[in-house]
Amino acid sequence: REENKLFVTRYLPDIVQLQRRVRDKFLHRLDRREVSETNIKSFLNKIKKESKKDSEELSRLVDSFSKAWSIIGEDVRKNGRLTTDTALELQEITPATPLAYLLSSTTGEGALITSLTDYLVVIHNSFVQAYRERVEWSRSDKIPLSELNTYHIIKYNEIQPLLLSHAHYSLAFGQGNHVTYDFEGVEQQFIEQFIQNKPLILAEHLKFEYA
Repeated sequence: REENKLFVTRYLPDIVQLQRRVRDKFLHRLDRREVSETNIKSFLNKIKKESKKDSEELSRLVDSFSKAWSIIGEDVRKNGRLTTDTALELQEITPATPLAYLLSSTTGEGALITSLTDYLVVIHNSFVQAYRERVEWSRSDKIPLSELNTYHIIKYNEIQPLLLSHAHYSLAFGQGNHVTYDFEGVEQQFIEQFIQNKPLILAEHLKFEYA
């Protein structure tokens, strides 16, 4: 279960970028009535008329948001900061989902993406902090949420390729392949490549402001 949570943090940079791009492009240009009458599909179709490239990138970011929520939404509903908001009852993000779910806020539909973002930040920071305490790491590198990118995140999904790179194969007559792993080497490279120098994330609200 905890491994699943760490795995989902891979989507955090995309979710932050999604909020940032929508906010920067449509700040003070969308009113609440328009948002309530628009779903994600029609929104992306509208963007596509202006720029196919922008539409494809936003679709990719929305897909990351959808995947993260489908994996960890239940945990966010139980343990997230905004657990009392009814918006968190949404089971999945689909093309028919109202656009308001992409517009960060602390109440209403936007509370879902805000709560999901907060929860993923807590997961990342808890893991990094636990490592620092274990090795008595004195540095306290921190980065604002708005500046987050994939470099700053623990790439848990790349552990399997790392494990395979430290596998040693031997062939014994009549016994087939025998595989051994250099776990010491895996641990050292994992720390250096995936944990060491990863910053703590400073949580902030990427609030969307309506017209």
